[in-house]
Amino acid sequence: MAKALVLLHLALVLALAAGALGIWRLRCENFGCMGLGVAWFAWAVAFVAVLGVAALARWKAAAAGLGAVAKAVLLLHLLMGASLLVVWAVKGLA
Repeated sequence: MAKALVLLHLALVLALAAGALGIWRLRCENFGCMGLGVAWFAWAVAFVAVLGVAALARWKAAAAGLGAVAKAVLLLHLLMGASLLVVWAVKGLA
């Protein structure tokens, strides 16, 4: 079960990365880029939901001896979110 949760978390992180890349490539529409905002909001909600999976995976993996792998996937997850947050903040200040 622990290994499956860690693999699920990894798959969800990769899906989040693919989703972020897809949204990044979208262009603005006629009415002020509202669609991009909605897409990023949905991505952020998914990001937080996947954090719940990450917490469960870390909890189960620690008991099964897979704590280091779960920690690495969680670090990748948080690094992706932090880097996108920094890019958003820098673009907002520009």
